[in-house]
Amino acid sequence: MPFFTRIQFTLAAAIAMHGSQVFAAAPVRPLVANVASIPSPCGPGAMGSSLVTSAEGEHWLSWLEPVEAGQHALKCARFDAARSRWGESRLIARGAGWFVNWADFPALAVQKDRLTAAWFVGSHGGGGHHGDGYHAEFSVSTDGGATWSAPQPLTRASDSVEFVAFQPLPDGRLLAAWLDGRARRGGKNQQALYSRVLGGEIGADVLVDDFVCDCCQLSFVPTADGGALLAYRGRTKDEVRDMRTARFRAGRWEPSQLLHADGWKIAGCPVNGPQLASSREHVTAAWFTVANNQPRVYLARAKDRTAEFGLPTQIDLGRPAGRVDCAVLSDGAAVVTWLENSGTEKEGGIFLRVQSPRGELSAPMLLAPTTTARASGFPRITLLHDASPAQFLLCYTQEGTPSKVVTALVTVR
Repeated sequence: MPFFTRIQFTLAAAIAMHGSQVFAAAPVRPLVANVASIPSPCGPGAMGSSLVTSAEGEHWLSWLEPVEAGQHALKCARFDAARSRWGESRLIARGAGWFVNWADFPALAVQKDRLTAAWFVGSHGGGGHHGDGYHAEFSVSTDGGATWSAPQPLTRASDSVEFVAFQPLPDGRLLAAWLDGRARRGGKNQQALYSRVLGGEIGADVLVDDFVCDCCQLSFVPTADGGALLAYRGRTKDEVRDMRTARFRAGRWEPSQLLHADGWKIAGCPVNGPQLASSREHVTAAWFTVANNQPRVYLARAKDRTAEFGLPTQIDLGRPAGRVDCAVLSDGAAVVTWLENSGTEKEGGIFLRVQSPRGELSAPMLLAPTTTARASGFPRITLLHDASPAQFLLCYTQEGTPSKVVTALVTVR
């Protein structure tokens, strides 16, 4: 069956798949969109790409690529919006023995006076976690990425640091969060969520949640009160691994809360974390679940002042692989991307949908064919501007020998 025929078939089935605990969206509306390739600044073999937009509206791409003698390099580039192209590639760091992984890729934070990057060392390229003993190092640039400070550990209290996320704070400091395996020193089979503040007087490590899913990505958004909201996959003693949020407010972490009770019981990590996006008072969360053996991608909304999410809307086509990302327009419209299987092993595509502020879902749009193999990584989007039409940057890894990072401009009406 041809690819698009399969997608049309699964879409027809998916539109009717809203359970009693899921918000039933309004009828599907048309979507007019265009995808235009942008020459990528990334070299052969690149992977682990990510996009970040600063509070001042600068857009940056970061990625890993192999260099000589078994080393890897972490690089970045700034997007020139006036010319719709990437600026020069800038070297952040390079070295041997890095942990280079399809899911746990470097983090980049962009603030008015500096850039901060984190990457992973202590392994020799293995695909596993925990036993490899890898940890995160970070470096800072105060000249737009031209030069970088000497690397230092993100924390000296643990040698097991994974899945780092950054959130700039209004006072110029940087909030960091990560998954931490220090409890494994005592033989405990558990991963914890830790945080610390970087910049100025560096704070101590703070325990946010002592029992979380082992290796799912974290996601931050800023809040209007000068704090931050963090989303992550939790874990219970009964191995229910649903999404949770924790709020950083007035310099401290508040108790975490359940984002939605999916009830996904799984005895291992699905390596499929949530994503948050915000604009003004609007906050959106997107995530993947296979509760009740039904793979789904969900979208839920919250108001900034409460960070309490309503019932989610299912937005997939019936056979999602997850690996979501999202963005929010100033009027509250939400844009979600995810990977969807097309019917044969590992064949699929990157899809996009828009939910209006009134809850209307657009028809799905195929942004790019890809595979759902691990080597295809996690596609990422960031909002360029939300005037009519809205525009987004997209990056993703294209499998091959060697692999490459593809970048594109997505225009949505």
